[in-house]
Amino acid sequence: MSAVTFATRLRAGEPLLSSFIKTPSHAVVEIAGDAGLDAVVLDAEHAPFDQGSLDLGLLACRAASVSGLVRVADARPATLLQALDLGADGLVLPHIIDAGQARQVLQGTRYRDGNRGFSNSPRAGGYGRATLAEHLAAEDGRHAIVAQIEDREALDNLAAIASVEQIDCLLVGRADLAVSLGAERLDDPRVEAAVNRVLDAAARAGKASGIFVASLEDLDRFAARGVSFFILGSDQALLRAGWSQHARHFRDSAR
Repeated sequence: MSAVTFATRLRAGEPLLSSFIKTPSHAVVEIAGDAGLDAVVLDAEHAPFDQGSLDLGLLACRAASVSGLVRVADARPATLLQALDLGADGLVLPHIIDAGQARQVLQGTRYRDGNRGFSNSPRAGGYGRATLAEHLAAEDGRHAIVAQIEDREALDNLAAIASVEQIDCLLVGRADLAVSLGAERLDDPRVEAAVNRVLDAAARAGKASGIFVASLEDLDRFAARGVSFFILGSDQALLRAGWSQHARHFRDSAR
């Protein structure tokens, strides 16, 4: 893979395209990389990834030369450690609601000024190749840290969250944000206003902003708004759309 890390590209505001991977299959990851995505996000929060499937998924990222991020299931230090030791290029942290919580969570991602448990024996340490000093130098700061904003409570703390040094990107989770705001549609004016507040806070702090979108039209709309990191659909959504189109065509032609 390139010596330029995904985190470096994210921090520089480079336009980056990724997709959720919800099927624990190395082949799906390899296909995504071969298709030209900048990254994939292994969704351990809402899909059945265990330690073994995360291991294979992140190995497939290296084989396909595509950056591998993990949306973690929770903020426990052991959960973060697992993804980092397996070689994740970044973490998507759900439900960040204030700066104090964010700093506490991020303690588990750093050796220096943190409490990440040390081991150079997993993939991240070259299976023991890296010395203690080499591993510390290589790992601290290497990972893209994406804070997912998806709660009403977070909206009053955006400036403080964006000012947390380790956070590289504020990612809008529109669906959970809609639920939190009592809305039933993503185009509800309350959701649109909240999204704008997140994007403005990221811009004022000089941080990247990101969003999950389901369509190319939304991608273009938010790119024009200054968003640089996109999670576009998922492997499941692409399969469903493709197979549904084939099924409709078959049934129409068989009449």
